[in-house]
Amino acid sequence: MTLTNKEKTLILISQAISAYSVKMQEGKIPEHQSVIDFISKNIPKEYKSELSMNLIDDVFSFVSNNYMELS
Repeated sequence: MTLTNKEKTLILISQAISAYSVKMQEGKIPEHQSVIDFISKNIPKEYKSELSMNLIDDVFSFVSNNYMELS
């Protein structure tokens, strides 16, 4: 099974949200930089056509509401 570009974009957004959280806790992101800016600056250009505010909001909402603890 091959992932579509939209599915890859969803994965990249989720990964960027996670990286943003870690880097923010470590103090490696300026306070004024939002998660939206971070995602926009770090997503590979070949996936930017799939990127939208609604998609970022949907992924952020899903990730925030479905926290899982790794053992």
